[in-house]
Amino acid sequence: MHANPLFRLGPCGWILAGLLLASRVQPARAEVWQGKADIEFQGTSTLHDFSGTVRARPFALVGTLDDSAATLGGTATVAVAEMDTRHAKRDENMRKMFAADRFPLLAGVLDPIRIEPATRPELPLRLTVRDRTQTVPATLTRWQRETGTLRFDLEMVLSLRALGLSPPVLMGFIRVGDAVSVRIRAELAPAEPISGGED
Repeated sequence: MHANPLFRLGPCGWILAGLLLASRVQPARAEVWQGKADIEFQGTSTLHDFSGTVRARPFALVGTLDDSAATLGGTATVAVAEMDTRHAKRDENMRKMFAADRFPLLAGVLDPIRIEPATRPELPLRLTVRDRTQTVPATLTRWQRETGTLRFDLEMVLSLRALGLSPPVLMGFIRVGDAVSVRIRAELAPAEPISGGED
């Protein structure tokens, strides 16, 4: 007569089985994080370099966090009309370049991805400018997690031509460079939990 396999587990086996059962009974829970972000961008021209700022519209990321990593995903948008280089004519040309009358928003999408901040990972950010979407690598820096707050930066270099944009030419001879450096300073605060499974 063969013994029931359940009785051959031993103490360690029962502990493991209990942990597996608990993980099924209590699924991981995701959180909604309400976000805000200040964006700085820097460009060059044949006359002098320039910089600008814009604040993203309020957005939300969904994910889970533990002591050493996180899984986050979501979408943020920026109004082209709110991008400011502190120079009226330059701002006007910038809005024409983005065709802001037809495409008033820029959008960045981070598909849910596991992030290990200690490795300074490059995150694939899907950036939509006008009617073109391109995936660009964004380097994660300055990860700071405190009670009730998560802060981090994303840094990237964008090519205007790769995004289908023609860099402006001012007064017939001042040309804006193709590369634009971008830094996103994001701050998140938890909103409400989302159940990781069915009731």
